[in-house]
Amino acid sequence: MRRPRKRGKHVEDPISGNCLDRISSLPDKLLGHVLSFLPTRLAVITSILSTRWRYLFTLTTCLSFDDQISYVDQEPNEIIEATRCFNEFVDKVVKLHQISPIKKFSLVCHGTYDKSDLNRWLTNALQKGVQELSYERYGSIDRVSDHDSLFMCETLVSLKMKDPGYNTIKFPQSARLPKLKILHLDWILFFDFNSMEKLFSGCQLLEELTLKCCGCHTDGHAFHRTEILKVLTVKSCNFTWGTFEIDAPNLVYLRYSSSTGVRIFPSWKSSCSFDKAKLHLDYNYDKDSVKYDRELLKAAAYKVTKLRFMNNSVQDLVTLDDDEQMPDFLSLSSLHLGDICCNAWKYVTSLLDKSPQLKTVVFKSGIPCWCMSPYECSKFCYCNSLRSPSDIPDIPLDPFSCHVDEIRVYNFCEHKVPLLLIGHLLKNATVLRNLTVCTDFDDSDSKEELKICKQLSMLPRVSKDCCVRMN
Repeated sequence: MRRPRKRGKHVEDPISGNCLDRISSLPDKLLGHVLSFLPTRLAVITSILSTRWRYLFTLTTCLSFDDQISYVDQEPNEIIEATRCFNEFVDKVVKLHQISPIKKFSLVCHGTYDKSDLNRWLTNALQKGVQELSYERYGSIDRVSDHDSLFMCETLVSLKMKDPGYNTIKFPQSARLPKLKILHLDWILFFDFNSMEKLFSGCQLLEELTLKCCGCHTDGHAFHRTEILKVLTVKSCNFTWGTFEIDAPNLVYLRYSSSTGVRIFPSWKSSCSFDKAKLHLDYNYDKDSVKYDRELLKAAAYKVTKLRFMNNSVQDLVTLDDDEQMPDFLSLSSLHLGDICCNAWKYVTSLLDKSPQLKTVVFKSGIPCWCMSPYECSKFCYCNSLRSPSDIPDIPLDPFSCHVDEIRVYNFCEHKVPLLLIGHLLKNATVLRNLTVCTDFDDSDSKEELKICKQLSMLPRVSKDCCVRMN
């Protein structure tokens, strides 16, 4: 009687009836390539399969280490032991990995490790001709850290660094990264502005730059000009005591989130060479930063595809002088609005009127109704003149052009003003298909939700295809 065929890597020989291990018969180079797609921890585990697999993991061209240490619900002794085991594991793997070059190297450290250990692991990867390196460090090590060899590597094409511990990074006197095309810096605190200039001047082929939550330890000024840079992302950086200017006239893609002390140099403003721009603009106490964000918004208006206004920033950033007109947002397809007060409604409708390609509008913090604190609005806000939430402010409700397909409103409250403003939208949104209103009501408030649903359904709308939904 013929035995059933077994599943898995063992296949039965149709002649002898014995099981064949066809995967193990593949060439070493091919198996090493396959193991390169696994986290190093899993690749090393394959060494217990058989003597054939014992050292195959050393042929991988990608090494990724993550200690996965959590400080939640763990005793100090457990954390110390986990750190020690991870240290020994990385040392053994690095020591055995002497044959194959390293194309990708990833190191994520949540625990606290000696500076010498980290430098040894990174140096080993650099000596193997690493092309893509990702380094995340969450544990505090030194107040000032330096990795000279990391910034003098002639093979690196991509470098990504993240340091939420906010340890100061001191760069070498002359950085040299001749092949680097992608640089991501996340939570990096520069030693001084001179270090910044040295770093960027050593990246002559840089095409993609990302700066997230970066800062500088001292005051000063840094300037970097590059005609190679194509993609630029700046998010929530804080150079409180100085400025960092980037002159990139050939940008193709810009993603900018309100930052302090970062200036994208004006050379591109006249041409706006980039194809796409995403702006995430937030309220900022720094007047110079608010002024710059406003200039950037106007200069990049017709290239912006996604636009976010957070924390009542729409009123500060869209405010126009008497002799100015609202720019046309010809490419804008998505608009997200955070906290807005009644006084900002005219700016919202002006934005909608100037955005012919706009498809989606999201009121993330709800439609403005009545501000409980003057802090939430400017001193000229209509809300401050109200004596109680039952009053209705004198909000301008002029006609405007709106070609939006979908509107989503979160945190909707039962008040006359939100209903009034939603009614204003419905009267002017000629092609609106979906209006989704989300409330914070629980199951016990079903009557209130039903009441709001009835009020919304009774609002007149210009679009015959409009569907109003409650979530």
